[in-house]
Amino acid sequence: MKKVLLFSALLASTVSFAQNQVQTETTNMINFAAGRIMELAEAIPSEKYAWSPGDGVRSVAGVCAHVISVNYFFATKLGATLPEGVNPQTVENDLTTKDELMPALKQSTELIVNTIKALDDAALDDKVEFPFPGEYTTMSAILIAQGHCNEHLGQLIAYSRMNGITPPWSKQETK
Repeated sequence: MKKVLLFSALLASTVSFAQNQVQTETTNMINFAAGRIMELAEAIPSEKYAWSPGDGVRSVAGVCAHVISVNYFFATKLGATLPEGVNPQTVENDLTTKDELMPALKQSTELIVNTIKALDDAALDDKVEFPFPGEYTTMSAILIAQGHCNEHLGQLIAYSRMNGITPPWSKQETK
């Protein structure tokens, strides 16, 4: 009997440990990448927000606004309600300055992270409809959102380096 109870307790603890593991790990990674985006956005001077590497390529402000817009888009696809006054389809035109973008980056990151954290494991298999071809589940939407954040972190790193700005986390300590 003791062995059955011990096995049951071990099984129960293993199952509870695995619950929400996808949500926890992906939100940790989104928070990490988004935190770096915000650090970099803070380090880039306001006058550089209109800079773009070429015609037809998003500016620094455009990249930040795009990240915000897509964070809101994925959050709504995962069941979130947008904050009042937010329209993901117009964010890239509505927010163009550093002072406008910084709080919106934080707000949109909090929304996508909190939405993912609130998801039940059973919801990971639910179908999610996107305006592009393919079949997607809640889990794939979470993973796409995570990858998207990392993609644009890399883009902003390249933009900053092209403008002589070293990402704050990679600066050498001076003695």
